[in-house]
Amino acid sequence: MQVRLAPVDYTLIVIYFAFVIGIGWMLKKYMRTSEDFFLSGRGLPSWITGLAFLSANLGALEMMGMAASGAKYGMLTSHFYWVGAVPAMVFVAVFMMPFYYGSRARSVPEYLRLRFDEKTRALNAFSFAIMTVLMSGINMYAMLGLGVCSGASPSGDGVQRRHGVQVWCPLVSNIPA
Repeated sequence: MQVRLAPVDYTLIVIYFAFVIGIGWMLKKYMRTSEDFFLSGRGLPSWITGLAFLSANLGALEMMGMAASGAKYGMLTSHFYWVGAVPAMVFVAVFMMPFYYGSRARSVPEYLRLRFDEKTRALNAFSFAIMTVLMSGINMYAMLGLGVCSGASPSGDGVQRRHGVQVWCPLVSNIPA
């Protein structure tokens, strides 16, 4: 089964992009500095900032991946979130956010540069880049192991290739087992 977009789908996508670009166009006169853009001039109430923090942690992994994993493994899946993600968010909110806010840093790398030096920030950037490359390789190898490239799924019912998979499959299939 291949998913095809109907004209109404394209219309909704165009409306969404027009809406977002329109908001940006209307608000551009209020943006003078990067602090105005990234932090809204530090004029947002804490409850809006908290909602933004939580929404940043509710991506596709949580919404789709956790639901699928829950359907497959049951309630055991939620322990991933209770044991790891929730305590990490509470730790950052209670202990780290005051440091970031007090230092007027806009990001963790900027805080590292302000608190330590440029070498520390560069080490963080380098280690994050290496981690990203390794995770990409692991994900592609897992995709090969699940049989996505061959068109078969572990359950044997077959999986249609998607656009991104068709590009990556020739690269992944050359990895030795």
